[in-house]
Amino acid sequence: MGRYTLSADHLWEKTMSSAKQNRINRMINVLENSSSWISSSMLASLLGASERSIRNYVAEVNEAGTRHIESSKEGYRLAATTSAAGNAPASLLGNADIVPAGSDSRRDFTISRLVNARDGLSVFDVSDELFISESTFQSSVMPQARALVRQFDLNIETHDYRMTLTGREADKRKLLGHIATHNSYGYFTSTKTLENMFPGFDVQGILSSLVEICQRSDLFINNYAFSNLLMHLLVIIIRLTSNNELSEVDGPIDGDGLVAQLGQREQIVRCAQCIAAYFEKEFGCAVPRADFQQILLLLALSVERCDFGDLNREKLASIIDRDFMDMVLGILDECGERYNLPRFIDEPMRLQLVLHMFNAYQRAVYHVSYPNPLAAQIKSEHAPVYDMAVYIAHRFSTAMNVEVGENEIAFIAFHIGAYFEKFSAPDGAITCTVIIEEYHDFARRLVDDLKSEFGDDISVVAVMSCDGYLADPPESDVVIATIDVPVCGGSTKILIGPILTKQNVRKIRDRLCAIQEQRRRLYAQGLLGRLLQPGLFMRNVDANDATSCIDRMGELLAAQGLATPEYIADVHLRESVSSTAFTDSLAMPHAISVYPERSFIAVAHNDASIPWGRHDVRFVLLIGIAQEDMGLFRDVLDLIIEVFSSVETTMRLMQTDTFEEFLAALTHDIG
Repeated sequence: MGRYTLSADHLWEKTMSSAKQNRINRMINVLENSSSWISSSMLASLLGASERSIRNYVAEVNEAGTRHIESSKEGYRLAATTSAAGNAPASLLGNADIVPAGSDSRRDFTISRLVNARDGLSVFDVSDELFISESTFQSSVMPQARALVRQFDLNIETHDYRMTLTGREADKRKLLGHIATHNSYGYFTSTKTLENMFPGFDVQGILSSLVEICQRSDLFINNYAFSNLLMHLLVIIIRLTSNNELSEVDGPIDGDGLVAQLGQREQIVRCAQCIAAYFEKEFGCAVPRADFQQILLLLALSVERCDFGDLNREKLASIIDRDFMDMVLGILDECGERYNLPRFIDEPMRLQLVLHMFNAYQRAVYHVSYPNPLAAQIKSEHAPVYDMAVYIAHRFSTAMNVEVGENEIAFIAFHIGAYFEKFSAPDGAITCTVIIEEYHDFARRLVDDLKSEFGDDISVVAVMSCDGYLADPPESDVVIATIDVPVCGGSTKILIGPILTKQNVRKIRDRLCAIQEQRRRLYAQGLLGRLLQPGLFMRNVDANDATSCIDRMGELLAAQGLATPEYIADVHLRESVSSTAFTDSLAMPHAISVYPERSFIAVAHNDASIPWGRHDVRFVLLIGIAQEDMGLFRDVLDLIIEVFSSVETTMRLMQTDTFEEFLAALTHDIG
């Protein structure tokens, strides 16, 4: 029999099965993030499925047993789990005797069997091991497996119902590392995954030995780099024990050349030699030269070249070329100008980013990637910071002609976000008048205590007696008084005792939070009301992907004189660097370097979902911020993502049909 091919009907089955599993995963996510029952009609609308399909999905989830969905006349909700394990993917719990049941775990099981099968595997044998039919295996498991291995330049070839994984050994190792460090929840469960993939292998024992060797080496490696280094080393050892070593096909590796540039070169070589000696002692064979060079390379790319807390330009110049340093600093300046941040980051953080980008460049040159387990979370929860990181990564990759992926972008966002978290100014101090009768130094002590407790959250504009206040009341947001006195000008009165107790502090803090929240709501209403316009609201755009949707919306904007072809091309460029689908239902395309003449938000609300990167979105908000308004960009992203992160609000938005209904639903929780 010749090469096995799928019929058109079989291909259709494959596509439908994959789409169904995606909808089931999204259904669980929606239920997980809802605080109330959700009707079957609303779930059907959110997922783009029929109510009958929703009932079938619920039955499948409950039959699988990893999660339980409760049903009532009010709809569906996800039952609470009794332990943290309830939230973990089924494939990562238990031991190797458990048959993989989930879509991803079946895919990973198949790949783990293929990667060690020199003579290939029978489709029927793997189907039997998974306790599923051959047709189900071909239609649901294999499309996902093929899609994943293609990302690593590998291929699954099938002849006479026999499958073989073809490609370079180096790429197979990258694939295993990816599976080990990624799962649908985005967190590291690497050792458990490798144990399930290779049940006869003492993963924990090897890991413990590697940790001990690396700790004895006195190498300075941060926690993220160390976790990924260990995974790379584990994969190398696993492959070598099954006689899968690197060859000339995998290309030359010059670990010696990179190590020679480093101050800790002796420690790196010694650590690599200890790892090789451990392997030879434990498994009875020597580490081949190419694999030893790979170990050297991984160690060299994991080591911090100098202490981040002790950086200065002179020290950096001793390890990094001056032109490189100036190039990165120039990009940071451009980023500050782009996002209207006069004091973007201070000198210590600028130097840290220079060093980080140098390390990222080395990883890109040697094609070594370190997964960031929190990349998706950073993107959805800190969108403005992530967008700044995208800008920096894009400018850097263009200047250096290297690829900077999502994981590296997330690490850049780490640095920027940490700085903003530490040094960002408060959202505007609340002005405060303190009314207290003079008695010894009680007034001074009370004011000192208030400033100590609330810091920059308040600005004391006056300290006065009751009579003084009534005679000439100053304007302030809050009046903190030790005497019950009528306040003027709409100020909020907070009555406390002359000594600041914990109860007083809680009372004041609650009132301050309420004022800040009211300010934020009013600001949000005004901002969104200014940028959203009825003429830029579109229902059911004729688009089957991100590119066509941006083009359709661009045509509307061009017709109204709001966007040029150059601007829309720049929106496409931004999308190509990193998807702007920040939540499951929302995409927010925008430009990366071009400005529109006037600020706007164009809205597309579709009943049928639009494939957008890894998401299927129903709402597309194409955001254009004029150069003079770029200070608003972060607020716009934060406000919109906050709204769409709520399942309840998203459901309300799904039920809207007109611009007025959409705007009312959008501002319901912030107005």
